[in-house]
Amino acid sequence: MPVFLPTIVRDMGWTSVTAQGLSAPPYLFAFVVVVTTAYYSDRLQSRSTFIILHSILATIGYSTIAVLGYYESDKTIMRYLALYPATAGFFSAITIIITWTLNNQASDSQKGTGMAILNIIGQMGPLVGTSIFPEEQGPWYVKGMSICAASMLLVGFLAVILRWLLVRENRKVGSDSGGGEYAGVPLDEGGVGRTRRAKFEFML
Repeated sequence: MPVFLPTIVRDMGWTSVTAQGLSAPPYLFAFVVVVTTAYYSDRLQSRSTFIILHSILATIGYSTIAVLGYYESDKTIMRYLALYPATAGFFSAITIIITWTLNNQASDSQKGTGMAILNIIGQMGPLVGTSIFPEEQGPWYVKGMSICAASMLLVGFLAVILRWLLVRENRKVGSDSGGGEYAGVPLDEGGVGRTRRAKFEFML
């Protein structure tokens, strides 16, 4: 979406100059939604809920464009409006995923490692994105939109699973007094293990 939005808008029937101008409102809308999401996510101390919500919104947006493109619908305005939830959901999900990754690492070294892994995986997105919107599939780009919709739906599904796993881990932290394992890492029976388990709890 960040790379191909002007092209997608142009192929809806507008000129290149007009498409550049019409690309700005979805980005502006996404900016407002991202800031609002970040604020309420911090206030409610919840990450997964917002990731799931925005992944669903993005899925609806991408799916709408894909379905209208499949039937080669002339409802250009509807296709354009569907860009708003797709763009806002996409950027908001990414923002909260980054934050969630940092929140759920107990130490600075783990935060650094987590971000490095996240960036490596995240950079695969542009590599895939450049190949799913070939020019010959314009102006509808049904394949690309369908892949984006499926990917955002997968994001929501994975967020649900991760939330469930973290709830289980938090329950272990609350019920165990020491020893055993914490996130798969063995802990001693002494005070250090108990202190570490008591102080750190995964954010949901």
